[in-house]
Amino acid sequence: MSMALLDFTEKLVSISDFSQGKAGKIFSDVAENDNEYIILKNNQPTAVLLSIKEYREQQEKVAKLESLLERIENIRLLKLAKSRANDHTASFEEFVNEQGFVMEELEELSESVEFE
Repeated sequence: MSMALLDFTEKLVSISDFSQGKAGKIFSDVAENDNEYIILKNNQPTAVLLSIKEYREQQEKVAKLESLLERIENIRLLKLAKSRANDHTASFEEFVNEQGFVMEELEELSESVEFE
């Protein structure tokens, strides 16, 4: 059996192990050694048990990645805006006329609409 698979299987803990007096040992191992466990219920992975230190480190990484993704998206949008800056832009009135409407018609229509 490969070492990675052996390590993985040692991290699997049935929920019934907690009721059989093994909870103290598992929690001590998590707190002292930063080990993680996958909790099984009905032989299905249900939860992960990890130390507060590890949880905080993962949350910090998630926050940094989210910030990075936001910056990447902002850069993408800025490049898109710059590429469109030189395109021909039309005023709203020009757009309305191109669509075959007259501004006065839209104004009358907007006055007849009621919002509830």
